[in-house]
Amino acid sequence: MQIRLNEIPVPKEKLDAVVGENMQKVRNIYKVKKRRRNLASWISAAAAVALICLFCFTNPVLAAKIPLIGHIFQRVQDVQRYSGNFHEVAQPLADHNSAVSDGVTITLSEIYSNQEAMYVSVMIETEEPFPEEVKESNIVGDDNVGYHMCFSIEQEFDFMEEPEAYEPFEWPGKEYKWTELDIKGEYTDDHTFVGAFRTDYNLYPIGLFEVPDAFNWKLKVNRIDVLGRYAKEGSWEFETDVTIDTREPEVITVNESAPNGSVLTAVTMTPYEVRVDYEYDESKVQPGYEDYSSVQGIMLDADGKCINDKAGMFPTAGYNLSRIYVYYFETRTEEEYMEIQEKIYNGNLGDELQEYLEGISIQKTIVELE
Repeated sequence: MQIRLNEIPVPKEKLDAVVGENMQKVRNIYKVKKRRRNLASWISAAAAVALICLFCFTNPVLAAKIPLIGHIFQRVQDVQRYSGNFHEVAQPLADHNSAVSDGVTITLSEIYSNQEAMYVSVMIETEEPFPEEVKESNIVGDDNVGYHMCFSIEQEFDFMEEPEAYEPFEWPGKEYKWTELDIKGEYTDDHTFVGAFRTDYNLYPIGLFEVPDAFNWKLKVNRIDVLGRYAKEGSWEFETDVTIDTREPEVITVNESAPNGSVLTAVTMTPYEVRVDYEYDESKVQPGYEDYSSVQGIMLDADGKCINDKAGMFPTAGYNLSRIYVYYFETRTEEEYMEIQEKIYNGNLGDELQEYLEGISIQKTIVELE
């Protein structure tokens, strides 16, 4: 299974227009004989305008946040590892989407789910301003890693049934720890962070189950952490019903095997992610490659760029996916494996990477995706 507004100003011109329009309505009201009824309507309208004026001019920071809820994907979707037009397909969350604990408010804003993963946008607001070092936490060493927050969580999916027997660390409970959620986004002001996270349905333990077209999801956040520079303990709880986008992804059947019996069965593509499926077939093992770890593989896109996949999953953004190359090479010792990995990932091979892999590979599979 499995954004971009630089600033949102207070709309002063539109606000002035609204005030002017309402004042004209006031003049018209007095021309009508039924003054009492119309006067009541005017009072309500004028009061609403006055409240808006008071809110905007006395709380300019809060006023600037009004457009954020329901539009966070549009602001942060381009900086996600799995990026795309989520603002066009996501649904706003209404019920149970905001929780407060220890002076921090977390709001889940929008949600989108396909058959591979669930994507959620989120806003974190603090009563006290974020420390300056936290807002500079995008730099680690000499690298700009972007702005991240991590949520330590517990979660429930109503389709997940507890196994009859398991070790405590194998199932959500006292000892089991869910993988932290990585919220990547940006600070909109001293008190506000907006971002998004992704939950992969293929990973354990969700991957043990068939994800239905609709289900109930509960999330509890126990801790917020920013690279060890900022942390908040608390309890923020959310619950919502999730509906899957059931449009069928594109599936390319491959069924080509490597010498060690690893079979690349299929490649599944959605607008946001690619999944490469493998199986093991002992009958495909070639003499001398009985040790499964004696062969390793790496994928390149059509331009020869190394594809950094996670458990066979990678984003569509940033790659030329008209085709992919899968190179298999021998790694009979740990030293040999590490030497090749060093050259691939730290050898600055650039355009020569594909030439290097052509020289060391014992097999190559080409998957045409268009």
